[in-house]
Amino acid sequence: MNIKSMKKLIDDLQDNLGDALLMSDISSYKAGASVVSYKANPKTASLVNKFSKYLTEVIAKAGVGDSCNYYAVEVAGGFMMYVILEDDYCWSIMVDGKQIANGMMLVGVLPDCVSGLKQAVSEE
Repeated sequence: MNIKSMKKLIDDLQDNLGDALLMSDISSYKAGASVVSYKANPKTASLVNKFSKYLTEVIAKAGVGDSCNYYAVEVAGGFMMYVILEDDYCWSIMVDGKQIANGMMLVGVLPDCVSGLKQAVSEE
């Protein structure tokens, strides 16, 4: 895992999304804490981490797959939270849905985030 690469992922996301980015956090299931973040609340990061671990276990037990690459949740107030899962890491990204469309996130932003996190996790 390369913390510098993870920090660069969040910095690049800030540059790309500007004011639409409300919060971003990459945390570890094993550590149970944030590794790098932008405007993240530690309680939110912990809750997302626990929920993501639970969701992954439910998906495996249900027999619909052995993993989950990412999921999205619409939050009250027009906000969207996207959570990318890779190995032991959980990257949560909250955006203002009034400033960036869900389709743009799913097609234009998340694929780069998924591949970037995968690469950062695999680096020594």
